[in-house]
Amino acid sequence: MSTNYLVYEDYETALNRAEVEGRAMGYPYYSTDPNVYKGDTKYKTTPKLLKNGKYALVVDGYELTEDEESAITTSVTFPEPEEV
Repeated sequence: MSTNYLVYEDYETALNRAEVEGRAMGYPYYSTDPNVYKGDTKYKTTPKLLKNGKYALVVDGYELTEDEESAITTSVTFPEPEEV
């Protein structure tokens, strides 16, 4: 099974999309109830830098719009880890 990605020009736009999904998932972080422990989980997935300078967001399990569905890619190239 391949991984589905949406690719964004910048980190902020990709992170905003991840936040929308976190809210839709009902993560306690977004609760307005003062009696709910907020926790640390804010995003289902977070963007990762690609070799071409864009950002990929894993969207497996996301509720996607038709436009997002048509923009999915399964092939992205991450930069090679730098040697220490």
